[in-house]
Amino acid sequence: MSHWLEDAENKVNSRRFKNTEIKTRVKTKKSEIIHNKEVIGDEFLDVIDQFISIIQRINNLPRHERIPFGQIIAKQKENKLDNLLHKFYSSRRIIVREFAGILAPFKAHHYKNSRSFFISIGREEGSVLLEYKEIKAKRVRLNDQIKGFWSFLPFAKDKQENKEHHDVRENITNISIHMFTKEFIMDHLDWLAFKTNGNQFFKA
Repeated sequence: MSHWLEDAENKVNSRRFKNTEIKTRVKTKKSEIIHNKEVIGDEFLDVIDQFISIIQRINNLPRHERIPFGQIIAKQKENKLDNLLHKFYSSRRIIVREFAGILAPFKAHHYKNSRSFFISIGREEGSVLLEYKEIKAKRVRLNDQIKGFWSFLPFAKDKQENKEHHDVRENITNISIHMFTKEFIMDHLDWLAFKTNGNQFFKA
């Protein structure tokens, strides 16, 4: 049986090895991104400029033409990888009628539906990393959480509290910088404007 001191030293050494391994992977990843940025950096920034130019046109439309999303937000995000990360985001409010029990059938529930994608320089030469996310979150009022005849029962309360109030779908993919035609860029903005379901962005 090993001594506690040896066990402790082994744990410390294991942690040090893992930390070194992580630092090496990050260093390698950053080196690959730097190389790719030298190769496609200008093309990538041109794609970002196209996105931002069209978004400005969309956001300059009269308010009634921008229903239901309001505005599309574009932001550059700083990070340690220095991979020119940008985020594009929009959201809307929707009302869905759902069955809420015998005493309150088809009650109207309010949801916030947000869509976003991150775009950055990828690790492989000529590649762009895209991360898509769509969230549909129910807005639950405090006085709506536990109501009715069954609210005094502990099991009914637990079931209500543990019920999922949001749906999330997401996908991460690498694509070639050459795929960013004007049509492909407009497909992304149509999705952010809630004109399409964007299913093509979530295919495995």
